[in-house]
Amino acid sequence: MFSLGNEVKLTVFGSSHGPYIGGTMDGLPAGINIDEEFIQKWLDRRKPGQTIITTQRKEDDLMEIIGGSHNGYTDGSPFTFIFKNKDYIDKHYDDLKANPRPGHADLTMYYKYGEYRNYEGGGFFSGRMTMPLVAAGALAMDIIKKYNIKIVTYIKSAGGITLEESPPDNEDYAYDFKTRMPNKEKDELLYTRILDVIKEGDSLGSVISTKICNVPEGIGEPFFNSIESEISKAMFSIPGLKAIEFGSGFKLGNMKGSQANDEFYIENNKIVTKTNNSGGILGGITNGMPVEFNIAMKPASSIRLPQKTVNIEKMEASEVVVKGRHDPFISYRAVPVIQAMTAFVILDMIMSKRSL
Repeated sequence: MFSLGNEVKLTVFGSSHGPYIGGTMDGLPAGINIDEEFIQKWLDRRKPGQTIITTQRKEDDLMEIIGGSHNGYTDGSPFTFIFKNKDYIDKHYDDLKANPRPGHADLTMYYKYGEYRNYEGGGFFSGRMTMPLVAAGALAMDIIKKYNIKIVTYIKSAGGITLEESPPDNEDYAYDFKTRMPNKEKDELLYTRILDVIKEGDSLGSVISTKICNVPEGIGEPFFNSIESEISKAMFSIPGLKAIEFGSGFKLGNMKGSQANDEFYIENNKIVTKTNNSGGILGGITNGMPVEFNIAMKPASSIRLPQKTVNIEKMEASEVVVKGRHDPFISYRAVPVIQAMTAFVILDMIMSKRSL
């Protein structure tokens, strides 16, 4: 239920307002260097309280390794790490116990777990559970550097503002921008738009784009373990993510075959394609071109505007106004989560084909 992966399996545990959140990576061979500074850099990019456009919850998000390492290297046993939760306020959720937030998992949590559910802070449905995803993904990102694989993730569109051009193939580039939309003019426009939404007490969704450069060809399996299947499964483990498309995605539905097909040619003694409508994947297997996909991140459901709901204890109409600290633009912190989870999948798929 809380695990992901084939050759490398990631399991997560904990909850938003519990004492700890953590994760375990099982299947890593011994002798892999654990660059804690590199991992922490990515955790800090996901951390709350960085800017006015994120939740103002203050957490250190410092990783503590409790198993699977020896003298800075993996030892072959499950690599296990935890994070301590410090800045949580349970009373903000008192009203939500009986009045589920529209758009949130509060109601389905009640359907599945009933009176025993862990509802404070969203429990284990909280976006805070993406922290171990980033830690595991950052370690994976460091490992796949040996293949010169680069993963570029950024905000492509939000609030009616769209970035048409692609940024440089630089994994860190988007983090130099206030909204992680890597264009100076549109970054400013989007930042202003987000501030307006905050004043309104509302939230904003986005489309987030990812490009994986230098992926070895032949990675992935036909049918059930295709590269699209594995990436999609990982992406839908991220709270708030509601749609995904590869390459030209839904645009393909209005193309002719002569437009959609990516014609082959030879460049530097390698087979490449003139276009990349397939997103670097054919038959579920990488073809050597960049793997490209877009995801849709819905607006955060915790907003300050009054919303109609039902009281599940009295079974009558009610209204909810969410208290506490929440992300008006959760996509800002979703960017490193998507980037890290992509790295985890690529590492897992590479290990399915070859040894490290």
